[in-house]
Amino acid sequence: MIKPMFEMSKVIENKYNCKIKIIQGGSKDLYDSLNYAKKGDLYLPGSDSYIIKYKKDGYLLNYEYIGFNQAVLFVRKGNPKNIKNLDSLLDEKIATTLCNPKSGSIGKMTKRILLNYKGEDFFDDAYDTALEIGTDSRNINKSIIDKRTDLAINWRATAFWKENKPFIDIIPIDEKLAPKKKLAISILSFSKNKRIAKAFIEYSASKDGQAIMKKYGFK
Repeated sequence: MIKPMFEMSKVIENKYNCKIKIIQGGSKDLYDSLNYAKKGDLYLPGSDSYIIKYKKDGYLLNYEYIGFNQAVLFVRKGNPKNIKNLDSLLDEKIATTLCNPKSGSIGKMTKRILLNYKGEDFFDDAYDTALEIGTDSRNINKSIIDKRTDLAINWRATAFWKENKPFIDIIPIDEKLAPKKKLAISILSFSKNKRIAKAFIEYSASKDGQAIMKKYGFK
């Protein structure tokens, strides 16, 4: 989500004569950091489940839905290994990368998909077979682009970025296994810039903000 957020930040910076700093990482890692430091203005995890889960802590105030993403299979451009479905994750002739289920939102979603697909044994076998375990979607994309691996599960939108599109194709996963995940951005209770933070949220949910989200593959 870094690219649409970066483009929106430039609009808000120009309007309010401010400087916006964006920190990127796994959704849980980011929350743990803000929870420890009590610094920041906005939190945008890879799924609204993090906002729902952490709402009880009292740090996440008003939030707005700004789109959704969905997990899919990532393969090298042209799909040279003729990968068709999730079963290929157990094929030892195919190099795979999966996200740590305790790190980023795509890791959490990967765990859900694999458990729902064929249960705990399949989930364990898929991670045991994986050549690499990434921490977030950036690591996963890089492993495919660098041709270290052939197959991954990642968020759909990133496959459409201009630096990724020439190297990556996607294979859809049944929505019963990989439901659409809502994206929500929330103001933090300890924000020192609530007026600008609120303006950022309002812009991201506006027609112009939504056009930017769509530009980067989000629905």
